[in-house]
Amino acid sequence: MDWQEALSAYREDRTSGAMALAHRAAAILEGWAQTQRGRTLDGLRSDLEGLLRALREAHPDMAPPLHLIEAARGAVAHAMEAEAARAALIAAARAFRNRLERHERAAARHAAALLRSARTVLTHSRSGLVARTLAIAAEEGHFLQVICPIAEPGGEGRQMAEEVSAMGHVALLLPDFVAACAVQTADLIVVGADAWDEAGVVNKVGTLALAIMARAFQRPFFVVAISEKRWPAWAGPHPARRSPALPPPGGAIPWFEFVPYADLTGLILEDGLHRVEAGSLKEDGAPKASP
Repeated sequence: MDWQEALSAYREDRTSGAMALAHRAAAILEGWAQTQRGRTLDGLRSDLEGLLRALREAHPDMAPPLHLIEAARGAVAHAMEAEAARAALIAAARAFRNRLERHERAAARHAAALLRSARTVLTHSRSGLVARTLAIAAEEGHFLQVICPIAEPGGEGRQMAEEVSAMGHVALLLPDFVAACAVQTADLIVVGADAWDEAGVVNKVGTLALAIMARAFQRPFFVVAISEKRWPAWAGPHPARRSPALPPPGGAIPWFEFVPYADLTGLILEDGLHRVEAGSLKEDGAPKASP
């Protein structure tokens, strides 16, 4: 598959999580850069901006492509000739993917440590980081009952349940409202995120209802993410931070929503667990950008 075919598939993908899409976006950038021999520097920079705009617009709720955009722009900012810019882009895309992998691995290990005393957990949608966390638990011989809401619209919970079962866990696929009622049977809830900032996280619609139910039943609710999912200030407020409104008849149903830290127990990143106190992340544990 060439970069143009990969970009088309990336645009149409509405089921993959933010991490899978981030890796694919970096691969698209690298593939594009490899085809740009013989360009002028101005022409390369102009077309690069078009590609970066396409990557952002395809999945505007997800933070990792914005960090890739920053890395790409930084790579070509001081290049004096097109070939140097092209080589810098390839190196930046590869470094970005390596950093994602390193941070994913670390965050999943921190999250897996929290599961060691649990028997039943509940998740939502299909998070690659949560799947990786559950895979680590299985490798350690700790098998769980995992409640998977179907997660409409999109139904990514079906894929999550299949993956969880293949790991050796017991997957319980439930309709979304039934899963919300099942929160009280879980030892803890762990979900992924498409973005996070200083006030909360953005994830698949339905996450807020689960968080409110978890708080009502006094169940810990953790979000596992990485620093590349932090929503950058230069991008303005996340679209999900706007006041929620019902779609008009026949209108598009929102797929993402904002969940404030007041409804969560903690945010797990590559550097460990950051607990929520008094509705916000602890000051001494405030997440910092990781190398």
